[in-house]
This record gives sequence, structure tokens and C-alpha cells, in this order.
Amino acid sequence: MMPVSRELRDWYLSTLGVVQYRPRDTEPVALDLHLETVTEVANTVPPEVIVALPENPELPGAENELTDLQEEQIGSFRLACWQPSDDLLVINGLAPGSVPLQEESGLLANIIRAIGRLGDVLTSPQLIDWPPSTADQTDRSGAEEMLSVFVEARVKKQGVLWVLLMGELPSALLLPSRSVCSLSVGQMEELPGGARAIVTPSLQELLNTPELKSETWRAIRVMSHQP
Repeated sequence: MMPVSRELRDWYLSTLGVVQYRPRDTEPVALDLHLETVTEVANTVPPEVIVALPENPELPGAENELTDLQEEQIGSFRLACWQPSDDLLVINGLAPGSVPLQEESGLLANIIRAIGRLGDVLTSPQLIDWPPSTADQTDRSGAEEMLSVFVEARVKKQGVLWVLLMGELPSALLLPSRSVCSLSVGQMEELPGGARAIVTPSLQELLNTPELKSETWRAIRVMSHQP
């Protein structure tokens, strides 16, 4: 995944509601530019070194690169993100425009309670939509960067130590170095900042296939405060 530029990172954090504090920039340094000197040097370029380029040059492999870019596109989606405790972040994929069902929220509350991370109630999740309404970048790498910036902010600013990736979508976006085929329930990955991510089925999958619940429990019991 390409490094995130400071401008793009700041835009993602602003979109995700993360407050940024940055020290004031130093005073700008005035540069003494001599227009006459620049013009004089520019006019000394010999005419024989000026080469006319074709208007539409055909670059080798350009067609293949376009195909690769088209394959990197990703459709619209929504992520539901809960932080039921200081050290735990839960991310579950949703269809665009949808919200977690009551049954899904109830199941998640039971899961979090089982590992000793549930307070009085499970609060409403933060919903993250892709693509953001004003985003210029809508390909897969942009979605990966947005989720990475969001999780990194929670890890560094709020002390998150565990990230529960529920379902294929958040797992594939946050762990892009792993192919979807290699992702498995219970897989644990180190994240920047010292947190660890655990892959589990989505809430929808757990409701549709109850047999997955025992496998999920084996995956997350490492987070349990109980002996």
C-alpha cells in the first residue's frame, strides 16, 4: 500500500471526526528571486536541444496499467465501528446505507460481555461510508488508506490494543498484504502502534451460521480477562 500523504491523511482524519493538533508553522522565509537573471538563463538554451514530443505518445504497457487500475476499483460499502472499552475496537462490514440490526447488536453485546469488555450497554457504532461524498480517490487503495488512518488514530490517540475485524471486508482492507483466500478465522496480525487484529466471521455470518460461534470464541478468548 502506498504511503499516505499528509494532506490526504489530514482529510481522512477530518472526515472521520478525528481532531488533529499541529504546531504552528514557522514564519515563511522570503526568497530574493531575480527575474532578469532567470529570463537571461532561459533564453540561452540552444534551439537544437528543444525536442518536439508527439501529442499522444503510446507508452509500452499503458493498456495493461489501465486494466490493473480498473481491477483495483471497489464498490460502495459501510463499516460499523464500536469501541466498547478503551483497548478494544470492533469493525463489521455493512451494505451501503444500512445499520446494524437489533439481533446483530445483541449478538455483539454477548460476545463483548464474554471477554469482559462490555460496560452497562453497547453504544451505537460510528458509521463510515465509502466513498466519502467529496472524495476524489475512490479506488481500493483509497479505501485501504482511509481504514488504516482511522485505526491508527484509535491506536495512538485512544490506546486501542485489540481490533476485531468481523468479516471479509474489514479484514481484507486493513490487512491488504494478505489475500482474501489466506484470511482465516482466528488469524492474528500485528498492527502499527502495537495493537493486534483478530479476524472473525461477520455478525451476519454468525447469525446465519450459528456453528461459527464456537470457532469465533476460540479466536477471541485470548482477549478475555477471565483465567
